[in-house]
Amino acid sequence: MDIIKSYIKKNLKIYLLLIVFIFIFVLIFYLYNLPFEALFYSGSLCFVAALITSIIDFNNYRKSYIYLKHLESNILNSMEDLPKSLDIRVEYYQKIIERLHNEVEKLKIEDNKKMEGLVDYYSMWIHQIKTPIAAINFLLDNEEIDVKAFRQELFKIERYVEMVLTYIRLGSETSDYVITSINLDEVVRENIKKYATLFINKKIKLNYVSHETYVISDKKWLGFAFEQLLSNAIKYTKSGGEISINISESKLIIEDNGIGIYEEDLPRIFEQSFTGLNGRYEKKSSGLGLYLCKKTLDKLQHKIEITSEVNKGTKVIVSFPKKDMFRD
Repeated sequence: MDIIKSYIKKNLKIYLLLIVFIFIFVLIFYLYNLPFEALFYSGSLCFVAALITSIIDFNNYRKSYIYLKHLESNILNSMEDLPKSLDIRVEYYQKIIERLHNEVEKLKIEDNKKMEGLVDYYSMWIHQIKTPIAAINFLLDNEEIDVKAFRQELFKIERYVEMVLTYIRLGSETSDYVITSINLDEVVRENIKKYATLFINKKIKLNYVSHETYVISDKKWLGFAFEQLLSNAIKYTKSGGEISINISESKLIIEDNGIGIYEEDLPRIFEQSFTGLNGRYEKKSSGLGLYLCKKTLDKLQHKIEITSEVNKGTKVIVSFPKKDMFRD
């Protein structure tokens, strides 16, 4: 009954118009004294023709209704089976539906990629964090705990936790960026202090002259990016090596004389989980530090360039936008 009501409602204007036409014909025949027998026969023929047409049209309407009802549960699988229509408005409705369907498919693909990325990242992160946890357990098993070594492993865990939080925040559209004028020297000194123990343990010489330099950035996020660069420099610089840091109004430069990067690896160093030949040599390398660093600097609209030679060292340049060039 619902489909009959729906069909009558859809064609109600046509039926009302037919009644008006019948009334007009009757009125004209009456006014001109025409024989009503002719009106009866012509009206009967028109009624039969209209009835047959309505039956055929209703049958097509019913088939379309049944098909669309069946298609409702499978609409996300395919859009190719939508019924054709002679009504241009219906065609545009179908185009809108198809466009929405394509957008949904696009979002599904993006979500799947993000989920795959998260699974890969967390799998690697778990593998990374197990190492310092195992080291701490080993230290705790000894009667005399090496506090220095214990704190070093704890520091690694803190870094890995910070990295996973940053990874999540970078994927969010509502990351808390506060772009303002900041003292670059403070960012550098805070992270040097954080990594002081690693400098001492590896007997790495640090060349840095502190002086106030202001740039347009976000202090917290720039600090995270610089930390990744400093951590990499320390990791890939051998004991007794040297790291130099220079800052200016528009550039931050970090140089080391470490193991360097192979030329063929340079184009891919910012890819997620890419470690390169020397990265694979360093078994604790995850390939996530530079990926997160690049992503962070891109969000801040900073430019990063890396040049390197194997066994000679690596040079990283971070360029900052001028105040009148920065775009929201």
